[in-house]
Amino acid sequence: RPLPGLELSNVGKRKIDQEGRVFQEKWERAYFFVEVQSVPTCLICKQSMSVSKEYNLRRHYQTNHSKHYDQYTEKTRDQKLHELKKGLQKYLLGSPEVAGPEQKQAPTHASPKETAAAAQPVEDVAGNLWEKLREKIKSFVAYSIAIDEITDINNTPQLAIFIRGVDQHLDASEELLDTVPVAGTRSGHEMFLRVEKSLKRFNIDWSKLVSVASTGTPAMVDGNDGLVTKLKSRAAAACRDSDLKSVRCIIHPESLCAQKLKMEHVMSVVVNSVNWICSRGLNRGEFTTLLYELDSQYGSLLYCTDIKWLSRGLVLKRFFESLEEIAAFMASRGKPLPQLSSPDWIRDLAFLVDLTMHLNTLNIALQGHSQVVTQMYDLLRAFLAKLCLWETHLARNNLAHFPTLKSVSRNESDGLNYIPKIVELKTEFQKRLSDFKVHERELTLFSAPFSVTVESVREALQMEVIDLQCNTALKTKYDKVGVPEFCKYLRGSYPRYRVHCAKILSMFGSTYICEQLFSIMKLSRTKFCSRLQDSRWDSVLHIAT
Repeated sequence: RPLPGLELSNVGKRKIDQEGRVFQEKWERAYFFVEVQSVPTCLICKQSMSVSKEYNLRRHYQTNHSKHYDQYTEKTRDQKLHELKKGLQKYLLGSPEVAGPEQKQAPTHASPKETAAAAQPVEDVAGNLWEKLREKIKSFVAYSIAIDEITDINNTPQLAIFIRGVDQHLDASEELLDTVPVAGTRSGHEMFLRVEKSLKRFNIDWSKLVSVASTGTPAMVDGNDGLVTKLKSRAAAACRDSDLKSVRCIIHPESLCAQKLKMEHVMSVVVNSVNWICSRGLNRGEFTTLLYELDSQYGSLLYCTDIKWLSRGLVLKRFFESLEEIAAFMASRGKPLPQLSSPDWIRDLAFLVDLTMHLNTLNIALQGHSQVVTQMYDLLRAFLAKLCLWETHLARNNLAHFPTLKSVSRNESDGLNYIPKIVELKTEFQKRLSDFKVHERELTLFSAPFSVTVESVREALQMEVIDLQCNTALKTKYDKVGVPEFCKYLRGSYPRYRVHCAKILSMFGSTYICEQLFSIMKLSRTKFCSRLQDSRWDSVLHIAT
């Protein structure tokens, strides 16, 4: 039977075997990649590449993981490699495919009984993890939840529910709590019932719920019947002093860009022409860079029109760089694209290339592992400030931060055409930031306790803040380690401030686990996995995240 998640589309698969691209064992240690059924797979984020090419593997590692893993010593690196291999082996339904050549077995066609037996290790491993998660949740002094809407391979909409909690030692942890199919209408009330059921399943204390992060859809944030409103009422019923915070996270900024910019006239041409080229398995020299970019970034997700993959700036950039070759080739095949020779269309594409590159930079920053909410707030504030600057620059036709647009601009008023696009995006980011601004004083008290004015602090915390600001030893420690590590040095003299820190630390400050889930679903939710029962599917996801 095929391993889950590693069935690359037969449509448009290039003839790479003839090119001598063989996976090399040294890449395991260098880039944390292994080969699973001839598919290079990242052990860290489980993203798969469709070509065994060192350039692609190295770039993926350097872009996504080198900042953390380059710090490892040789011994630690080997230990981590072994640990990740074992984790992936368990994850792939007990498959021996990554265990080493001497342990590999010839593939067989599994009967239903054999399939069930193969799935059993998943349930065994997941069962232990579920129990550990329950125990961990019991130790939380504060926790928050994040809710994202996802769609599996069967086009079944699901709610992904994540939990981030902090224990008495102020150690924070994030977990996937549950995935819940959403059948029929997705009203706020229906979503609330499903979330409530998931929290009840883990006996979670509602009085410790600090915040909820959502994508900001009407069903989520409607003031009368939205999910957040229902959650606030439920938390208030459990604790009279509950002040449940709601933040609209920008989990997929590139999707937000697609929704707000309304540049389908550009995107549809790019999607259709790229898919047409790839579906014919072309490997012409002039398209090599473009095709490698698509393969290395998106693998088996290539053949779709989802804006998620398109809006990654590098792909659009490669398309722009190949414009002349693509136009000539499509014309030679009887499929001319007049847009590719239109100056207006090319300028729109160039603007989109630059803007999505900026968004991609933000997206990577938002995925930073172990970030706290104040860091996310800083990133969003910085991006909003950049949008304001770009608006001012475009009004003067200053294209310094739009180099691709600048390369094709021939008119002193070209920049003016894109001001409305920037304004649209700026307005949306302002909406998202408004959620954080409501709690700005609390966030500042956490991130800069020695700089806040005592009058701006809640009365219940004022005495402790004065004592803290006059403690030179703690000020020295704060200057040395910064937040969030500083919070762990607070002792019993500051009980209320520690509670405040625990609440802020429990808030989601990164999209890391959400993006990790997306990568895992790409690897896992294949035709084989789609036949798993919901309970086993939950187990696979929980082990992998």
